[in-house]
Amino acid sequence: MLRIKSLFGSRHSGLLCALAILLVGFGCASEQFRDPVNLLDRSRLWIEVGLVAIPMTFIIAAGGIDLSVGALLALSAMVAGMCHRDLHWPLSLALGMAVVTGALGGAVNGVAASVLRVPPLVATLATLAIFRGLAMGISHGQPIGNLPAAFEEWGGFATVGRGAFALPQQFVLLLLFTALGELILRKTRAGRWTVQLGENELAARYAAIPVSWLRFGLFLASGLVCGLGAITYMAHYASARPNANLGLELEAIACVVIGGTRITGGSGTVIGTFLGLLFLGLLRFGLDMTGVLQQTQTILVGVLVVVIAIFNGWLAKRRERRGPIVLHVTQTEHTI
Repeated sequence: MLRIKSLFGSRHSGLLCALAILLVGFGCASEQFRDPVNLLDRSRLWIEVGLVAIPMTFIIAAGGIDLSVGALLALSAMVAGMCHRDLHWPLSLALGMAVVTGALGGAVNGVAASVLRVPPLVATLATLAIFRGLAMGISHGQPIGNLPAAFEEWGGFATVGRGAFALPQQFVLLLLFTALGELILRKTRAGRWTVQLGENELAARYAAIPVSWLRFGLFLASGLVCGLGAITYMAHYASARPNANLGLELEAIACVVIGGTRITGGSGTVIGTFLGLLFLGLLRFGLDMTGVLQQTQTILVGVLVVVIAIFNGWLAKRRERRGPIVLHVTQTEHTI
């Protein structure tokens, strides 16, 4: 009982209520929204955002940010596509290069942020332009298709289970990564160090936390996941595209903030990020089904993120004003 409360306690109760309101509201407004087959099929579009949002949660909890994830995912996909088409590599080996490319890009971000001490906002803003430019340059702006049919089948139709509640295999992969991310953040030394780094970097250094290595590792993990996201993207769209996932970084950050992670660092929740992904995905799906324009949806999401970020900041200040009692409760939850 205590463990369930620690996962879905007061931090997530408001978001769970919001999800219920979305389901009931849009379900009453649209018959297509009520169809579980439509909803589960739509969930395939959330996979890349959800995967990238998990390491983004760690980076933001540590007081950083990564704006290059969408561009790095596109670059990883283009490298894999060119290895398969131009170098005639087996698809499995080419997909491995997507992960390697993502890892290298994450390592570049990590070196810039941890060794060169460039602020993560500036470093990843620069690499966003570099990675996107490389993706466009090596492909001359052209997509790469003609991927094996079995690979396209996995991306578009493969499911776990049967009937109306058959989950896409990629969504199951996302669930596994979410569980792993939450376990690392809540139950490991690296997770505790991440939160402590976001709370106070100077105090973290005095506490002998390897700040530089930790920050490097977070960006490296983000790059690796971008490489995995490139694979799911190529499978779903049956191609590699240099302009893929424009705005992915903003969607991922929105999921993290909506999920309850403080944008200034010092707190984080991967379960909350997953719930934020569901909220954002259901909101967009419902707005699509009720005929709301994409431009209006973008405005609504932007306003929502700002409001929730302000609310999360207010909650954080309220907890700080409570003093030692809140600190004791937080430590107890981590211990449990």
